[in-house]
Amino acid sequence: MYVTLIARHPPALILPMNIRIIDAIKLLSERNVRHAIISNDGIKINGLLSVKDILRYIRKKSFNILWETIEPIVNKKPIIGKITDEIPNLIKIMAKYDIGVIPIVDEEMKIWGLFSERHLFKLFSDVQTFIRVSEIMSKPLITTDIKSTIDDVVELMLDNDIRRIPIVSKNKLIGIITIKDIIRFMASNYFENIINKELNPFEINALKIASLNPKTISPEVDLSEAVKIMNSNNIGSLIVVHNDKPIGIITERDFILKIPKLNGVEFIIDKKGVIIGRLYF
Repeated sequence: MYVTLIARHPPALILPMNIRIIDAIKLLSERNVRHAIISNDGIKINGLLSVKDILRYIRKKSFNILWETIEPIVNKKPIIGKITDEIPNLIKIMAKYDIGVIPIVDEEMKIWGLFSERHLFKLFSDVQTFIRVSEIMSKPLITTDIKSTIDDVVELMLDNDIRRIPIVSKNKLIGIITIKDIIRFMASNYFENIINKELNPFEINALKIASLNPKTISPEVDLSEAVKIMNSNNIGSLIVVHNDKPIGIITERDFILKIPKLNGVEFIIDKKGVIIGRLYF
């Protein structure tokens, strides 16, 4: 099964190297994506820009750099796939380098599209797998409290290389803040007004931009239930809750990276989609 069957073509966003950081942020938010292919001519790939790299650069510098170009932030040597690559091979590459997206080029090395874990996850079947959620969930759960600022959350994300932080109070799940929530906030006029007043917008309480009452799941249910909930709600994660206490998180990446390593589990990809299941225990 070739990557062209599920990769996004054309890519959602292509940006020139000389675009300002603040304008790149607004376009990333508008297209609701975390990555953009960088190309000066719209044909050849010159790099890859990620939201996480933007946040890391801002923390290293200051908000003053928002009106500079993205050039210092861009990964100028991203891993690139070809339209002739098969999906299982690209999954192995994503697992090896712990990356969530791969730009795709055609035979002439021209930009064709973008392959991501989200594109793959949408193909997962919700038939019974005989694999429990607890077997692939990420734990211990990294959380923050209701008093945390956006700056606190960004620090947690970058230090732990994650992009979702549940917000808890007295062991109860209140909400969740994602890296997309942060980029939407940064694309708002409110954010820019705070910057213009020479104040720090990341000192705002994180709960103000978080999603409340996030979707949850039990650690003992079959993975097929997680697939059903995630795909029907178009979300990339579920908080795992036991006895009303959040204990872990399950994400699209957990499916892709952890399931192939489970004992007795087959991971089959064909034209009908992705079928996973335990054949023996």
